[in-house]
Amino acid sequence: MPALLALGCLLVLGACTSSSTGAPQPGAVPAPPVRPSVTAAPAPTLAALPDPATSNRPVVAVTATRGPAAVGTVDLRPGRLWISLDCVAGEGPGELALILEPGPRFDLECPADEVYLTRNLDQDHLGGQTSIRVETGPGVRWNLLVEQEPS
Repeated sequence: MPALLALGCLLVLGACTSSSTGAPQPGAVPAPPVRPSVTAAPAPTLAALPDPATSNRPVVAVTATRGPAAVGTVDLRPGRLWISLDCVAGEGPGELALILEPGPRFDLECPADEVYLTRNLDQDHLGGQTSIRVETGPGVRWNLLVEQEPS
C-alpha cells in the first residue's frame, strides 16, 4: 500500500513538471513576467542663500525661483560685485544666463540631478543704473544673491 501511495504522488508531481525538452506540459499556465520596481530619486533642493559678507552690501536676493525673471534695476556704485547663483534643472540639463546691463553675462549649465553652486566676481563694475535678469527655461530653479563691496 505505501508503494502505491508513493507511485500516485510521483504521477501527480510528474504531470506538473516540464518535459526534458523544456516545453511546458499541456494545460500549464505560464507565470507572469517579473517587473523590477523603479523608485524615482527625490528632486534636489536648493540650499538657502549664503549670508552676505559682513563688509558687503546686499543688492539683490532672490530665493527659490523657477524659470526666467526680470529681477529688477538697481543703482550700483563702481567697484566689485560678488554674485552667488545656485541652479538645478527639472528634467535633463538646463541652461541659465544671468545678465547685468551694463555689465557681464554669466552662462551656466544647470544639471538635473544636483544643485550647481557658483560664486562669481565682477571685478570692475561701472556702476549706475543696472538691470538684472535671468534667462532660462521654465523648469530650471534658481537662487541669486548680488553683493557690492564697499568702495
